Amino acid sequence: MNRRDFPSIPVIDLARCRLAATNKDHRPKRAVTTLSLILCMVIPALAQSNDAIVYWPAVKLKEYSSTLKATQTAKKSTTASEILSDLGNHKFEILRRDASGTGEIHQNWTDVFIVQGGEATVLYGGKIEGSRDTGNGEIRGPKVEGGKSQKVAAGDVLVMPPGVPHQTLVEPGKSFFALIVKVQKK
Repeated sequence: MNRRDFPSIPVIDLARCRLAATNKDHRPKRAVTTLSLILCMVIPALAQSNDAIVYWPAVKLKEYSSTLKATQTAKKSTTASEILSDLGNHKFEILRRDASGTGEIHQNWTDVFIVQGGEATVLYGGKIEGSRDTGNGEIRGPKVEGGKSQKVAAGDVLVMPPGVPHQTLVEPGKSFFALIVKVQKK
């Protein structure tokens, strides 16, 4: 399964647009060249604001659990995720954890967890022990200390605002599988 399995917003190849507008073999007139370049810049902007929908059937989302498990096995990891769609100011990520994650803070993004399967406890608030800035407003550390906790399971939705330390705890032998909508802070 890959991104081709899902409908997406049209993608415009700007490199081809520039080449078509400046190809010396055809020597287009200045007006045609200018119009071509303008269209190549405007069409991608319109593509993000068009009425195209993005749809992931529940069956396809469920299939990702086994796909991500295979990725975990291949990488000898207990966590795997994939960005399903990046629409600029919001992204859709599918995540599977078979063990607890580390503490994290996203300064510029709200995370909306839509739990698809399994269960976990999300620690939030407090502070991250031994935190380090990994760039782009992302802070990581071994664990969250002094926060609150919320148990989540299939069907639950949890919204984690920007700047809130959080950590996903998964009990041994269990897994956590979620669609995460990441929304950029204004």
